[in-house]
Amino acid sequence: MILFQIWMARATYTIMTIIMRMIYRLKLETNWVDFSLIFKRRRLLFVALIFGLLAAACSRRVGTSWPGVGVVGDQQQIAVAFQNRVALVDPATGQAVQLVDSDGDVRLDAEGNPRIWQINGSENNGAQFFTPPIVADDETLYLASFNAGMFEVDLPTGRINNPSGVELGQQVVANLLTTSDLIYVGYVDKNFAALNREDFSVRWTFETEHGVWSAPLLVDGVLYIPSLDHNLYAADAATGEELWRVDLGGAVTSAPVYADGHLYIGSFARKIFDISAQSGEILSEYATEDWVWASPTLVDDVLYVPDLAGYVYALEIADGLSQRWKALIATDAIRPSAVVFDDTIVVASRDHNIYWISRETGEPLFNRVLSDEALSDLHVIAADEDAGIDEDLLIVGTMSGDERLVAFTLDNGERVWTYSGP
Repeated sequence: MILFQIWMARATYTIMTIIMRMIYRLKLETNWVDFSLIFKRRRLLFVALIFGLLAAACSRRVGTSWPGVGVVGDQQQIAVAFQNRVALVDPATGQAVQLVDSDGDVRLDAEGNPRIWQINGSENNGAQFFTPPIVADDETLYLASFNAGMFEVDLPTGRINNPSGVELGQQVVANLLTTSDLIYVGYVDKNFAALNREDFSVRWTFETEHGVWSAPLLVDGVLYIPSLDHNLYAADAATGEELWRVDLGGAVTSAPVYADGHLYIGSFARKIFDISAQSGEILSEYATEDWVWASPTLVDDVLYVPDLAGYVYALEIADGLSQRWKALIATDAIRPSAVVFDDTIVVASRDHNIYWISRETGEPLFNRVLSDEALSDLHVIAADEDAGIDEDLLIVGTMSGDERLVAFTLDNGERVWTYSGP
């Protein structure tokens, strides 16, 4: 996804004024800047957006981010990327994955402590990370850094094969997408590129006016690329040729979902759209209370979409977009996409809570409290007796170092483990 957050609580009035001017010039959404709200709050609502604009003009090192969380391989190991570290976590125990030798014995350091799977960006060209690695094959990961290019990582050892990285020329916060021969990457400032897997050289570049902060959606040889320049683009995945574009009236920060020739996506125009995948024509739209950052979740012909005011929407797609229900769930923004299972929806909020909601009515069922904001993408780890995972788990990333990752049972929200780490 996209996905990072920069705290600007201690920013000076001068810096804030500069940022506001930058936002105004970029016009991510017509009339979306509410200055009284911005200056009223101690923390800006998703200053990630603001920092991205600032980073495009400045080379200042990033101070804080939300953790990028992903799942790696058949063992469902959890990758967490935060600032200058990337770690792998055992989903059964919540402990850092230990490195083993060819005989399966745990490797020890000079003090006799187990070696753990961890990448230190300080030792690799000062790299910082806002997105988790993706799997290239059983032995290899691809890892994009914010400021130091692309890395190839040996999965069994956690060793970076190219410590200096391959320079990309721009900063990256978007999740990667890979095929058998290409890696697709969006840039913070502007443009989107396809890289050759063998050496990370650029196969082609697709031009956008502003940044791409999300991995694209790939369907039948077509890439659907969301951009902060208001547009959703369709491009040929092999050549990068533009097929169509559609202006969604506000910044687009997440990929669409696809079903039966339709694309469903939200934007900072405070709307959710039903778009023809063939032509880019907007077929239907639905107004929300606030910006939509997350990708919709589509289950049984119903879209479940959160917004940054804390609402969750259930929209039927059989005939345009029609509201089944709308519920104010959280007291602050909901950034990640919803998780839907059985008769339940789960969402995570900036208000330090995880909410379980009735899928039928939108009524809150129960919540679990965290020590800090939950901004990272949610992940479900499937039960696996052989791996010691007794039941399905919900993995949540937070801003707290003491609760970098928290695992709950998916069905009843019982806390299983907490990972404290980078």
